[in-house]
Order: sequence, then C-alpha cells, then structure tokens
Amino acid sequence: MPCFDYDFRPAHTNTYRIVKCLDCGHGYSSPRPIRLWENYETTEDRVYLRNQRQRLATARKVVIHLRRFSHQGRLLDVGCATGDFLSVAQEYFKVEGVEISKWAADIARSNGFIVHNSELSSIEASEPYDVVTLWGVIEHFEEPAREVRNIGRLLRSGGIVGLWTGDFDSSLSWLLGRKWWWVQGQHINLFSKRSLRKLFIDHGFEVVEMGIYPYVMTIESIGRSLGRYPSMARIMKVLLTNKLLANKKMTLKLPGEVFAIFRKR
Repeated sequence: MPCFDYDFRPAHTNTYRIVKCLDCGHGYSSPRPIRLWENYETTEDRVYLRNQRQRLATARKVVIHLRRFSHQGRLLDVGCATGDFLSVAQEYFKVEGVEISKWAADIARSNGFIVHNSELSSIEASEPYDVVTLWGVIEHFEEPAREVRNIGRLLRSGGIVGLWTGDFDSSLSWLLGRKWWWVQGQHINLFSKRSLRKLFIDHGFEVVEMGIYPYVMTIESIGRSLGRYPSMARIMKVLLTNKLLANKKMTLKLPGEVFAIFRKR
C-alpha cells in the first residue's frame, strides 16, 4: 500500500508497477488499483500543514496568471485540501472546493468555504463554473477521462481549466527515473504533455497554454522533499541548521512541472 501523506520518507519509493505508452509517453499503474481514492477519506496529513506559507505564495502567482484568461466568476478547486488556494482565489472569484479527505475538508469548511466532500460525479451545480482548477490532482485519478467528462459537465462553454502536474516525458523524469518526485504510489497516472493535450482535446477542450508551474518553496521544505535522495539530504541538512536560510523562499520553475490551461469549446 502506498503512502498517502507528504512526509517524504523511504516508504514513498513504494509504487505500483508503471507502464509507459511508447506512442504518447503516458505512464500508468498496471494493473490499475481499484478504489484507491477511498484511502483519502480517512487521511490526515499534519506535515502538509507546515507548508501553508509556500502554498499561499504559490497560489498568488497562479491566480494572477489565471486572471489573464478569466477575470471573475465561479471557481471550483478540485482536491482543495485545507483550502489554501481558495483563500487566495476568493479575492477575485466566488469559490468552492472538492475534497475527499474529511479531515482536510473540515479544516477548509472551518474557514468558511463551501467544500463538497464527495466525488466529482456526485456534484450537481446550480449554475456552471467559470474556472475549474486541479493542483497536483489529476495524477491521482483512476479514470482521468471520466473525471474530465465530469469537469466538462460542470464548466460553462468558454470556461477554463487550470492544472498542475508532472511531465513524464521531461528531462528530469528521464534523468531520475523511478526516483523522480512525481513517481509515488498514490500517483497512478503520470502524464506527458502529449497525453495531457490528447485527454482534454478528445473531451471537448482546446489548449490555451502549456507552461511551467511557479512553485514557491522554502529551503526547509526543499530539504524535506529531498529526503528521498540520501546524498542530497546530507547536503541539505547542513543548510537547514541555519534558520535564516531554512526559512528563505524560492520560486522554482523546473522542467517537467507543467502548468496547463485548457478552454471548453
């Protein structure tokens, strides 16, 4: 069974078998785990809470970029977790979230947000959404095509989808192999830019933009993430003894960190 939190440790290298399509570069778990999402219902991730400042900083950059394509309206954040992105997006949009983890959904609700603690297929919107976002979510879907159809059902014509995921065909993925940080047991679909484009185009969307996600991280958080690479972890441990350096924020734009925007036709 894979880990379902983000406290990176040796167990995070436990993954299902990954098969790669030679045509489009898409990676997927085979055999496919069934109803893996049920494990998220009871997941509590206290380590996740430590990184709130960097998620908020990232969200500010992302929202500014999204507003180039949609200035206002209704926004649905799929996999909203504890609601950090919602807290930034609410300055410009009327926001709601979807979150399977009851623990995370309850935290977001305690901050005043409407959060659907259910699957996408169960949501019946009173009116269409203008924006749907998925930040580090689509790689968790057992059946991405089904979920993209659900997103299309909830989104108005001309509405946009913004998402972040890894590019399984990227140089870093090739270099690191199974040690690439997007290769985790809970990530059962690993997209290439080609397979991501095809998925959305085949389901009534057009490509607006394929860029690099601007992820803000502290040195401390980078150090924790590099814990799965023992040699790097030793180097980072030296830096982390300096508290001023540990709290320093950096904006990372690494090859393979995809920031994609699609528009419903």
